[in-house]
Amino acid sequence: MRLHTALAVTGAALVLAVQAEASPTLSLVATSSVGGDVLSLTPTLAPNPDGSFSASGSEVLPSFSLVFSLQLRGDPSISGSFTLTNLSSVTQFFSVSATMAVAPVPAPTKMGGFYGDVTYTDTGGGPGNTPDSSVTIATNGVDPFYRAQIDGATVQSRGAFNLTAFGGPGAFGTISQDAWGTPIPSLGGPGVASNIGVSFPAFSLTPGDQVQVPFEFVVNAPEPSFASLFASGFTLILLATARRKFFQRA
Repeated sequence: MRLHTALAVTGAALVLAVQAEASPTLSLVATSSVGGDVLSLTPTLAPNPDGSFSASGSEVLPSFSLVFSLQLRGDPSISGSFTLTNLSSVTQFFSVSATMAVAPVPAPTKMGGFYGDVTYTDTGGGPGNTPDSSVTIATNGVDPFYRAQIDGATVQSRGAFNLTAFGGPGAFGTISQDAWGTPIPSLGGPGVASNIGVSFPAFSLTPGDQVQVPFEFVVNAPEPSFASLFASGFTLILLATARRKFFQRA
C-alpha cells in the first residue's frame, strides 16, 4: 500500500509539473460598427506566484476606448474584466473577444463561468460628449451578450436585454451576474484541442457612454485516475532504475 501511495504521489507530481510548465498565449479583439475600428492585440502575459498569468492594458481608437485586466490559468481558465467607452457621437454596436491558446485537454471536461455584475454608465451623449442623464445598452437580435467557446465553437450563450438608466448626469445601471455550470465548473463539456475563449459578439452602447464587464470561463480536465497516476509513477521508477544500472555498468 505504501508503494502504491508513493507511486501515485509521484505520478500526480509529474502531471502537475507538466501543467505548470504550459504557458498560454492570449489574443484580444474588439471592433466597432459605425466607426469600423478594429483592435487586435496579443498582450504580454506576466507570470504570477500562484502559477497563473496576468495581462492588462488600455487602448484608444477613434470610435472607442478599451481598458482590460485578465487572468489566465493552464487548467485552463480565463477571467477578468473590460471597460469599453463609446467615443463617437452615435449609438454603435461593439464586439469584444479574448481567446486563450492552450495545450490539449481530453474529454470529458467540466465547464462553468459567468458575466457580471455589468455596470453601464452615462459618461457622454450631450454636446461635447458631456453626460446627458441617460445610458442604454442592448444586445443585438438573436446574438447573446456572452459566449463561452472551445476551439471556436460556442458551448454556452447567455444574456439578452435592452436596458436604459436615467437619473441625471452620470446615471448608471447594473446587470446582475449571470453564472452557469455552478458550482463552477460542474457542467459536462467536450475536450479542448487548441483554445478556449469568451466572446461578446454584438452589444450596442449609446454615444459617449461606458460599460464595465467582469467575466469568467473555466474548463477543468478530468481528475487523473489512480491507475494513470500509478502508471506514471511506475514508469518514472523504471526509468530511474534503468539509468542507475546503466551508470553502474559504465
